[in-house]
Amino acid sequence: MDIKIKDFEGPLDLLLHLVSKYQMDIYDVPITEIIEQYLAYIATLKAMRLEVAGDYMLMASQLMLIKSRRLLPKLVEESPDTSDLELDLLSQIEEYRQFKLLSQKLEEQHTIRSQHFSKPKLDLIYDDVTLVKNKTEIDIFLAFSQVMAARKLDFKQTHTTISADEHKIEDMMALVQEKCQLHKQVALEEIFRESQSIDELITLFLAILELIKTQTLTAIQEENFGQIYVRRVAYESIS
Repeated sequence: MDIKIKDFEGPLDLLLHLVSKYQMDIYDVPITEIIEQYLAYIATLKAMRLEVAGDYMLMASQLMLIKSRRLLPKLVEESPDTSDLELDLLSQIEEYRQFKLLSQKLEEQHTIRSQHFSKPKLDLIYDDVTLVKNKTEIDIFLAFSQVMAARKLDFKQTHTTISADEHKIEDMMALVQEKCQLHKQVALEEIFRESQSIDELITLFLAILELIKTQTLTAIQEENFGQIYVRRVAYESIS
């Protein structure tokens, strides 16, 4: 299965999305948590053998530098270099946010003005279309990134040797559907908990995305950073 992640326009767009979920001033967000989520996202892309653009990797190296300096023991006082790097990063995110808001306003004005002029009839030709900015899928992927990081650590600590096995998306789709038939809704963490390897975890994640794409399941997250649940679409008309 070919996967294309086109939900973010660049590393600053990803960081802005992570920051905005805290619903507070950019300069007050917990920078360490933001760095952890960003690095987990990039690590997941690499684990799924997806191509990661160079600007994402450059930003990752800068974030790792900030993180490493934060972990250094404080001998006398916090290094000014560390605070300068953090402030510069937050300033970049704030500047990007301002430009993005301006761009959205200009786009809205353009849409309003275009409605006041008649245009000649055009033949509409649709090429391959990729839907972007699906917040539900973005949040699912970010949640999966956190699970992936935690499970990688678990697998290393247990030192369990698992025989090679080819996991099929179709089998995992059936497994997830079976779980959702037994309960009205199931937490993503509960579904991932039984995975015995990284490959199985990734296949399970792809199976969930496919079920959501085919509208067999729907994902629910009632609050930012809250638990994500999946349920059969049939329940939507009941609840």
